[in-house]
Amino acid sequence: MRTPIGIAAMLAALAPLPLFAEQPGKAADREVIQAEAGDFKIIHLWSTQPDAFLKAWSGPTPPQLPSSGRMKRNQVIQQFILFANCTRDNAGHCHLAARMEITAPDGSRYGEVLEFDALDGPAPATPNVIGLTSAGIALVIEDGEQLGRYRVRLTVTDTNADLTVTTLRFLEAVETGD
Repeated sequence: MRTPIGIAAMLAALAPLPLFAEQPGKAADREVIQAEAGDFKIIHLWSTQPDAFLKAWSGPTPPQLPSSGRMKRNQVIQQFILFANCTRDNAGHCHLAARMEITAPDGSRYGEVLEFDALDGPAPATPNVIGLTSAGIALVIEDGEQLGRYRVRLTVTDTNADLTVTTLRFLEAVETGD
């Protein structure tokens, strides 16, 4: 497993974006792309086209964000965490702490549980304006690793408000020729 990498230079642009609804399905297998606690909201996206994602994010509103839940072996898929209505401190900063657990297709843990600061800085003050966190991870399923459905559980805590939300995403890893 390649070590996940942080997005150090991700754009901090803000743009209104319609919120996504939960996907239908069995309770245990249902993706939860968006989660909320009170007014605090998170949208958990992935893209195999991170540069195009960031370009769309910084473009006209609403952006057409290229997202995907499917990647080919040895292809980078990048995580993007969108948020709204975090609680700002006296300096106008939000602090969003993230914890991510990935489960391999066979049910085993894939790598270590990752904990990182998804955002520690300025955030939009306007209610319901969506922001993009300054950090996330990239994932690559390399030669010799399992193909199939990976389960990604992301928990984000707004530490200023002591509010926590959890999303559940599935990423399908397929062979390069598929």
